[in-house]
Amino acid sequence: MSHSAAAQLEAIFLENFLKYFKNAEARRRWSITRDVPWEKVNPASSDLTADIVQFFSAVEMFLPDYTGKMMELIRRSRGRAWFHANWGYEESKHSLVLEDWLLRSGKRTEEQLRDFENSLQGAEWELPFDHPRQMMIYTMVQELATGLNYTNLRRRAEQEGDGALAGLLRWVAADESAHYNFFRKGVKAYLALQPEETTADLKFVFEHFSMPARALIPGWEERSREIDAAGIYGPRMYFQKVRLPILEDLGLTRQQLKRAGAGDDVADAIADRAEQKAEDARRAVVCRTHSVPPFPEALGPSGRRRLHPKL
Repeated sequence: MSHSAAAQLEAIFLENFLKYFKNAEARRRWSITRDVPWEKVNPASSDLTADIVQFFSAVEMFLPDYTGKMMELIRRSRGRAWFHANWGYEESKHSLVLEDWLLRSGKRTEEQLRDFENSLQGAEWELPFDHPRQMMIYTMVQELATGLNYTNLRRRAEQEGDGALAGLLRWVAADESAHYNFFRKGVKAYLALQPEETTADLKFVFEHFSMPARALIPGWEERSREIDAAGIYGPRMYFQKVRLPILEDLGLTRQQLKRAGAGDDVADAIADRAEQKAEDARRAVVCRTHSVPPFPEALGPSGRRRLHPKL
């Protein structure tokens, strides 16, 4: 990477972090004790919902691995490193608030939570990719998928009448959406300054992507099937609600889409939609420009419009 491109990337990352931080401070900071309607917790929520909450909480327990190992990779990038420190704080709240719900709902005891936590001690998360650009892409995908998990679980909580779980998941999903947007903007910066390398990395990451739980949670294959059957997350949902939206969000050209691993039919469909949106926007501007109403006819002394004499 040239010195100029690297400097431009770092300036963009820092600017993106500062905007992210200011917006979070002004609009998105929330308190586990103050902002969750704990009085609406429903002890009759299903056991499957409780199991899913515990699985998601367990994934968050590996936060020391996520923060420590990523920080080693991006330490020299102030924008990314400072964002990652902020990300760790927000993710820690997710684990804590999910545990709180398990206790307050009566679905788990303190002893059961500690026993489950101890069963995870032998696992350790490792960086799935060793290049900062690839990890930017990976975290973009992972955050959108995680947000989808929480959004779908919130809908299930609403159906089961648990206002506390639905309320806390709304906050958690909002955090994940903000995380996704930060990483998406970073990937777009890479695309603007290193298009060939970034497109190749998109293909590589998509081909090797898997959620952290697969390698960390004992018996995850069986549990993942339960989560899929419950309509929370699964392979088909990943393709339709994560991978395809990302390819559209990034604004890739038709050829870039194909180099990024999208099949010809998928790439053509995405590119056709983008071209149609651009054409619709162009026509809307033209219509607004050419549809300015004419000046009204002048009024006569009586306040009535003057009549044109018949020829």
